[in-house]
Amino acid sequence: MLELIVLLLIIFVFLLIIIIFDKLISSDELEHFNNYLQSCPTGFKPFYNSNGDTICCNGETIANKCNGSQQCILNNTGTKDIPSCIQFLSKYYSEKGKGVCPPSMPQYFEDKSKNSRGCTSGSLNSTMTGPKSSNQPICQIYSDLNSNIISADSCANLKNADDSECFGSDCSKRLIQPNKNGPPLVAIEFGDDMGIRHIAYTRNSLTNYLNNVYPNWKEKGMDLSRNISVAEVAKAVYIDKTMSPSSIQY
Repeated sequence: MLELIVLLLIIFVFLLIIIIFDKLISSDELEHFNNYLQSCPTGFKPFYNSNGDTICCNGETIANKCNGSQQCILNNTGTKDIPSCIQFLSKYYSEKGKGVCPPSMPQYFEDKSKNSRGCTSGSLNSTMTGPKSSNQPICQIYSDLNSNIISADSCANLKNADDSECFGSDCSKRLIQPNKNGPPLVAIEFGDDMGIRHIAYTRNSLTNYLNNVYPNWKEKGMDLSRNISVAEVAKAVYIDKTMSPSSIQY
């Protein structure tokens, strides 16, 4: 009787392992399938090769051959000579996103049909032209310098905020735009060792704001090297104690 129970337990464990393994394989296959693009990248034209694979070409196609400078295969495997479109776009996006996407939104995307580019913090949609969900945060990469400087939703401004130093206790960073015609300020809010809360603005963002909104600010005697509104000055006074309160400008 004991031998029968042991045998049944062994069979049960064996079947359980098979079920778990089968689920893992199915999950992996589903994830693999979800990595396929549903259509060619924007600006690429599809055609079929002799194997029946869909090839995406960024130029004209003649006799089932791509005369463009770039091509990719519309599946997840690719070939020795032609990368998959997922691989192609992933490499392209990685290169384009360097230096322009903020750390909080590292995933670059673009939609050439809408002439739009940007970054997001999550996965991309099935065409890799935008975020997968409308709830995902995004920033924009504008085609002109002024829009990148002025717009609060530009990736350049968000990157400036992400790259700014936080200091003190319970520190937080955010972009604020007191004047819609001026560039946003990178606001640093922090607590000192007495528990008093302060807010100041990075010197770079405040300089850009003043140059744009109040171009004669220097003539008014404002000195950003010792003005307490500047985050670097506030840090020196309240946190590092390397500047005396008597030497600062309000």
